Order: sequence, then C-alpha cells, then structure tokens
Amino acid sequence: METRTITPEQKAALDRRLPDEAVSQHPTKKFLSSIKSIYVTERLNEVFGVGSWRVETEIVERSERMVVVKLRFSIPEYGIYYECFGGNDNADLGDACKGATTDALTKVCSWLGIGAEVFKGRQTGAGAPPQSSVQRLPAAPDPIPAAAAVQAAPKKRITADMLNDPVLRDQFMRWAYKGSTTVKDPTKFDVIAFLRRTYDADDTTAVVFAKFYDEYLNSKQQKI
Repeated sequence: METRTITPEQKAALDRRLPDEAVSQHPTKKFLSSIKSIYVTERLNEVFGVGSWRVETEIVERSERMVVVKLRFSIPEYGIYYECFGGNDNADLGDACKGATTDALTKVCSWLGIGAEVFKGRQTGAGAPPQSSVQRLPAAPDPIPAAAAVQAAPKKRITADMLNDPVLRDQFMRWAYKGSTTVKDPTKFDVIAFLRRTYDADDTTAVVFAKFYDEYLNSKQQKI
C-alpha cells in the first residue's frame, strides 16, 4: 500500500490551537499545564479518521510510587511511528496505567502539532503561570562532571520529555557510558545515582533514563 502524505489542510488542523477548556493546571505540578486527552483523540480522529491510528503500551516499570509505560503510536497509512515513555503515580494501578498512557500520548501528539502551543508555554491552564510549561533543553553534558566548586550550583533539571528527543538522548547516553568507564566494575555502575549527582530528575525520568541506558548498552554489545 502506498504511503500517504499529510496535506497542508491536515497539518493546519493538527497545529490548530486547542480550545481553552482542553488545558488546565497540572493537579500536582502547579508550574505545568495539563491537556485533557479526549481533546487530543478527537483531533486525531478529525484529521486521520476513526480507527486509523493505533496505540500499544507496555508497562516497563512498576513500583509502590510509580508506573512507567512505553507507548508505541502509529498511523500505518501515513507511515507515522513514534515511541514515548509516560509515568503516573496514582495509587490505583488501573488509573496509574491510564494516566501514564495519557502522559505519553499527549507528548507524542505534540510532535504532530496537537497541543504544541501548550508544550511551548504559549497556552496555559487556569492558575498556571504564563510560559510555565516550557522545558529548556540543557546543553550537552560534559563527558565527566567537573569537580564541584566551593559552592555547588543548583542542579539542572532533566525530564522524560527531554529523553524523548533522540539527539539529546544520545548525548546523555554517551555521557553516562563515559561515566561507567571510571568505575572499577562497570557492571555495578548505578546509572540512576550517577544521573542524580549531576541533574535534578524525578522518579519517572530516572526510570526512563535507566531504560534507555540499558537499550544503549545492548546496542553497543551487539555491534561488538
């Protein structure tokens, strides 16, 4: 089957600003805005048609505090395929899985243009400070963290969204791998502890970072 190309009209529909009622202040992270997933799925159905897009999820981490899922999103007719991680800390496992899926889906759809203004900080929910959802990408990390100054500077924040950027993710993986070579036994290298010595990372981000690092190590071993 020949792969279709997104038309200018479809791209304009994807980029169209979400209604104000679709965006609200994040329930726990007050400095961020949250997108109601029904508005995202409605836009997908409007642009591509009901049943044309597919979502598959896999639980990659489950603990007392957090569920992390890996989401695979595809629109076969258009040759579109994305992977993304999402997390949720709801005490109810079912709600946590749904929340983690929604977290990943809204991020993937922002790559298509849906809700991109929210991720840019140009559209915020009621009560959220203007441009609060902007996540600035940090500069590529040094191969090995520099020695601490007399007064340590605040740690830069790293988020799961940043790790979904393939270029930035590769830089982080190279940095972590370089760090593993400084320990006597690389098999005992604690990548999460290494990450948090330099960056401010929440539980979801730390788990996603570790998963990507494992995949990075496996790919290097396969090339040997």
